[in-house]
Amino acid sequence: MMQQKWLLAALLALAGLGVFAIYSSSSADFGWSLALRQVIWCVLGIAVASVMMRVRIKTLSAFAPLLYAAAILMLIVILAIGRGPHGTRRWFDLGLFRFQPSEVAKIAVILMLSRYLSDRGAIGDSLKSVLGVFAIAAIPAALILNEPDLGTAVVVGFLTFPLLYAAGLDSLLMLLLLSPLIALICAWEVVAWVVFVALLVTIVVFGRFKTSLIALVFGVNFLVYSLAPRLWNGLAPYQQARVLAFLNPDNYRFGAGFQIIQSKIAIGSGGFAGKGLLQGTQKALGLVPAQHTDFIFSLVGEELGFVGGAGVLLLLLFVVYRIYRIAGTVRSRFAMYFCFGFASLILIQTFINVGMTLGITPVTGLPLPFVSYGGSQMIVFWGGMGIVLGSSASRKEY
Repeated sequence: MMQQKWLLAALLALAGLGVFAIYSSSSADFGWSLALRQVIWCVLGIAVASVMMRVRIKTLSAFAPLLYAAAILMLIVILAIGRGPHGTRRWFDLGLFRFQPSEVAKIAVILMLSRYLSDRGAIGDSLKSVLGVFAIAAIPAALILNEPDLGTAVVVGFLTFPLLYAAGLDSLLMLLLLSPLIALICAWEVVAWVVFVALLVTIVVFGRFKTSLIALVFGVNFLVYSLAPRLWNGLAPYQQARVLAFLNPDNYRFGAGFQIIQSKIAIGSGGFAGKGLLQGTQKALGLVPAQHTDFIFSLVGEELGFVGGAGVLLLLLFVVYRIYRIAGTVRSRFAMYFCFGFASLILIQTFINVGMTLGITPVTGLPLPFVSYGGSQMIVFWGGMGIVLGSSASRKEY
């Protein structure tokens, strides 16, 4: 129980820091409006968490396929009637607020993968089981990609790897499964591609995998190689610009690279202790767009400095660590997989969000968990925490 209190304290500290950062970034234009809305989202999120804590693990496992199907249905409907910037279709506009079903899809995918893996036990190198895991994540990821929302689609897809690791997948096989992502990068340079294929063959020789699995991996990699230009052309123009700006922001300093450059300036100017709350000059001049949402870490870095930025990261890492610990103590395999997947979700999204503010990952439009402004993500993440805390409280339940 004491460990749960420390976990809750860390979450409330993150939410509190987020409210103050949102106020600082938006007060000039909106006063307390956005900060107060964030408080409401936090309260609603905590209420959802308190409800989810009381739902039995067996009930969640039983309803996982239904929740997954509901998430898929919402993602299909959003493509027809959704709203969003740049012609995207990401939100249901409900008048008083907007709802983003892709946030719900993250939890639904973790629940469904947890159910699928818990029903099968250790998967070893079973090709059928591995393909089943990828299929569960691929369907919502493809729908989200069509919104288009590349960042969330990538997160949903990457959730498969930590859960496969938790299921006991061989490390070399994990490298093989990750290889198409490397193939996509190497496909643009012949020398890099040749080196990549040579390394792939080396892994296969030492791995002694099933012939069917080897054939599949090589087939997918060569398919990625041949389709790389089409995949690039399939991205929206603003997504292509973000990738190019990530590779060389100085060439796009007045376009897609502007946000990255200004974010790095804001964080660097904060120094060790920061300029003080409400004292950020990059913020005051409005030089970092979306600073209360996706780029909130740049405001923390500018106004609270290295101390504040490190504090936020340490709190998030503490939350992730505690959830992984809970995953190791529960008896229910379903609960173990969910906790492991949810902790990985927080870790992956934090890395991508903070990385894009520092210029080490492309700009993808992902919020910082429990900190960035947004009702959908706040309620969903708190709801996930409710499941984790409920799993911890009933850890002896199978």
